[in-house]
Amino acid sequence: MLKLLKPGGAPVALLGALLLLTGPAPVSAKPIVKTSFKSYSVPGTSAYALLSYMQANGPHANGARALATTSASFRYQAKAVTANGCRLKNFRVSTTFVITLPKATQRSQMPASVRKRWGQFVKHARWHENRHKQIWIGCAKKIERVAGRMGRQSSCNAAWTKAKSIVKTELARCDRLHAAFDRRETARASRLPLIAQALRGPKTPYARAGLKRALRYTHNRANDDNR
Repeated sequence: MLKLLKPGGAPVALLGALLLLTGPAPVSAKPIVKTSFKSYSVPGTSAYALLSYMQANGPHANGARALATTSASFRYQAKAVTANGCRLKNFRVSTTFVITLPKATQRSQMPASVRKRWGQFVKHARWHENRHKQIWIGCAKKIERVAGRMGRQSSCNAAWTKAKSIVKTELARCDRLHAAFDRRETARASRLPLIAQALRGPKTPYARAGLKRALRYTHNRANDDNR
């Protein structure tokens, strides 16, 4: 998530749920993924005006503001085979993503150089959020693989308890992957052409430093029901 950190801000949570099926579970070679896109309006014709507006009015992320966000909901499904204990068969993860990106309302009024930089910025924001999505999909695949190999347990409660432990462990690993990605992105954020131009906009070094300090990347941490 491209996010602006503020005091007391917390990342957007990911919602999750476990569903135990008594009938056949969907069988697929990979997690089921649905993605939709939303936008929020950004007025302004200069790089500084655009970035400043997003800092003050971008989408909320649990009390903080973001330049772009990705939210996700997870649903875990399996068929319970109850002969001689319980085994979770066909363990599958369904994930729904909603990616929110900025949309300029005065694009036609921008100078050509700003319009070009804005296009580059939105393209980068889409790439950044899609990268977070791909990290989550990779983690969903890992959950499916590990949960699918856990074997027969003494009861279905025991089976789900172990499945929940697998989910918790994998989501923690996923958090570390997101954090590493965001550290790399933060290091180069100020080199994006639109942001580099915006950072030249404030009239005082103090204002420029404040604008740059806000440019930190963070990710949506999973606040799964099973953690």
